[in-house]
Amino acid sequence: MATQTKVNKTIRGASRSMKSREEKTGKFAALAVILRVLAVTAGVVAVIYFAGLWIKEQLDRPVSSVKINGEFNRVVRQEVAEHIYQSISGGFVEVDLRRIQTRLEDLPWIDSAKVARSWPGGLEVTVIEHKPIARWGEGDALNHRGEVIVLSGSADDEVLLQGLPQLIGMNGMEHNVMAQYHALTKVLGERGLAIARLEKDLSRSWSLVLADGVEINIGRDQVMDRIGRFLIVFEAQLQQRWAELSYIDLRYFNGVAVKWRETEKPVDTASKG
Repeated sequence: MATQTKVNKTIRGASRSMKSREEKTGKFAALAVILRVLAVTAGVVAVIYFAGLWIKEQLDRPVSSVKINGEFNRVVRQEVAEHIYQSISGGFVEVDLRRIQTRLEDLPWIDSAKVARSWPGGLEVTVIEHKPIARWGEGDALNHRGEVIVLSGSADDEVLLQGLPQLIGMNGMEHNVMAQYHALTKVLGERGLAIARLEKDLSRSWSLVLADGVEINIGRDQVMDRIGRFLIVFEAQLQQRWAELSYIDLRYFNGVAVKWRETEKPVDTASKG
């Protein structure tokens, strides 16, 4: 009996010893997990910290280069570059692209400008010059949108404007006159007729002169309807004798009046309205 009691005590002692070792092992394992978590956290913090330093460095990086694209016929590339550099403030990321674009588009002869960042520290600028498609008034020009291009009256300007049609109208009507020019050019050009001069006078009446010298008085209202009526007569009767014509009047309800080069006065062919 005594022997049995001693054995039981030995077993209980061994059991407590194993349990103690297991508890210690568990504590060490938990501590190891905590240490690993701390190590990973420290690594993440370090990555974030150094990434922040790198980002700050990029934000503070000055613009190191500027690439300028475009065809330069009237605009001076060096002048564009100077305006760009004068507009740069702050680092590469902080530079105000819109400010540069606005400043460039305010320059004479620049129609539009596009400004973009080019990694790692550059800017890429694309410049498009105004393209005059018509003379306007006494000495200026219009682009395709009817925007005025102010010219200096130099010999270079005169060379540039050679061969362009003359558009005439009151100040503030540039867009309207240009829109009408586009519409007329489309339908007349399909018949081989080119406009040399288009005018909207003080009474808001339209008239034009074709490249071959034929004058057409359109009138104030229903401009495109009257041109459509003229084209019907042109294809049916006038085209064959076109070289003999000098003047056409479209201010009639149901027809046109024409003046032949050897005729002194217009010949009415319909009731005028």
